[in-house]
Amino acid sequence: MSGKETFLFAKWPVEVHRRNFRRSVSIYLYPNKPIKVVAAKSTPQKVIVDFLMTKKDWIEKNFEKFQEIAEKFPDKKIKAYENFPFKGKERKLKVVITLHKKTFVSVTDEHLLLHIPRNDWSANSLIEEHPTALKEIRHFYKREAVDFLSERVKFWAGEMNLHPSQVKFREQKTRWGSCSSRKVINLNWRLIVFTQEIIDYVIVHELAHLQHMNHSSHFWGLVEKYVENYKDIVKTMKESQYLVEFLSET
Repeated sequence: MSGKETFLFAKWPVEVHRRNFRRSVSIYLYPNKPIKVVAAKSTPQKVIVDFLMTKKDWIEKNFEKFQEIAEKFPDKKIKAYENFPFKGKERKLKVVITLHKKTFVSVTDEHLLLHIPRNDWSANSLIEEHPTALKEIRHFYKREAVDFLSERVKFWAGEMNLHPSQVKFREQKTRWGSCSSRKVINLNWRLIVFTQEIIDYVIVHELAHLQHMNHSSHFWGLVEKYVENYKDIVKTMKESQYLVEFLSET
């Protein structure tokens, strides 16, 4: 059994999630959401508030960071000439009226083209009101990612002579890739927003785990053999990781 209660701490709303057999109090922070506290059913609210007080500076700093990120990476709007990143380059969204019966997305060097059937469009239509626009954009990115990432895995597997037993594509929240003991590589398909250099680094990183299932000096030596500037790439990824948020399923 579990329950939920809310109260205000300082200037922030708090949601308390009660759990049976919980021994400690934990807090979780997310952009544009209340502070999430997980505690035992028997934990008094005063204990929770006292715990929050000890973390107040940390909470403040994290919410300030969330605000900075929101300003640097504003939510994408489904509107004409909004910029959408694809393979490391910003492309402007543009509507194309099509004779096809279904909405679909394609790409050029400068534009992300949203093809909308003529029967679904009028002179007064707004892209953001189109019911399947964002869904079709997601489908396009995922389809392109599976094709492109598969191609790059095949290339680097040949270069490194390290071959996975299987490659899977997922929408992971906090990881760009992983490698299991069964030699199965998982790749986050949202990598498709980044440059080929970044995509190649992630693939090389995961293929290197087929030889070294750790992050030892031998592992990093193997990565560096194929991606000499991997440290710079890791830094770039951390700075631009929020570019993929518009592809998250809501």
